[in-house]
Amino acid sequence: MNQKRIFWMIVLFWLVSLDVTLAYRLEQDHGFRQQESQLLKEEEALSVLRTFALPKDAYEQGENLLAYLFCQSEDEAELKRWRRLERSADKKLYEDFKNIAESLLADAVYFPVPAAANDKKAFVSYENSWQSERTYGGVRGHEGTDIMASIQQRGYYPIVSVSDGVVEKIGWLPQGGYRIGIRSKHGVYYYYAHLAEYEEGLVQGAEVAAGQLLGYMGDTGYSEVEGTTGNFPVHLHFGMYLDLEGKGEVSFNPYYLLGLLEEHKLMYVYEKK
Repeated sequence: MNQKRIFWMIVLFWLVSLDVTLAYRLEQDHGFRQQESQLLKEEEALSVLRTFALPKDAYEQGENLLAYLFCQSEDEAELKRWRRLERSADKKLYEDFKNIAESLLADAVYFPVPAAANDKKAFVSYENSWQSERTYGGVRGHEGTDIMASIQQRGYYPIVSVSDGVVEKIGWLPQGGYRIGIRSKHGVYYYYAHLAEYEEGLVQGAEVAAGQLLGYMGDTGYSEVEGTTGNFPVHLHFGMYLDLEGKGEVSFNPYYLLGLLEEHKLMYVYEKK
């Protein structure tokens, strides 16, 4: 009797497992599932919060304060100083900063450039170039991170959406070339610039899923003439913005976020065009 019971339990477990597997495959066949970021559940996400370290008087001034979030050194001395400031900071202001940081982390799921499954020479690199000087269209600070391609071929590297969201902007900009802007659930505007081309079907107002193909890396921009290429190396300019009450759209340094997403890369087969 016990042997029969064990047998039928094994059969039942196998049927349930098969049903779950088939349901998962069916869901995959009908498009991307809605993805949720795991970053907020990771201990390292908290260290990103602690990279925000400013003198105490900056808390009281409040001017341009939020633009420095995620912009500071990860040096251990800076982290210790942050922890001291954290204990003495105004509680409401600290909570505001914490909520902003959580919003910036909440929807991010995938690194914007998938790994190449079939080309070991195709990789990317990036540095913390936040607020480095740029001169096209006037002297300004760099509001983003440039993800550089090891193979300088426009249209080779696929670009995917970091998060679920809605296409808010798409088309040509003199500075950004062919760009696309995705607004996530928590209000973060992810900005992908200098694309060589867009994936078909992407229009303003379209919903996209995390990991969905947006287009391909290129070198478009720095011109009023649509379609201009060749003014700089092939790369992706990746930026993130958040609309803050009373301050408008504020840019944040995506460098540290990209570091967290390094462990969350999709794998793509790269194709020559």
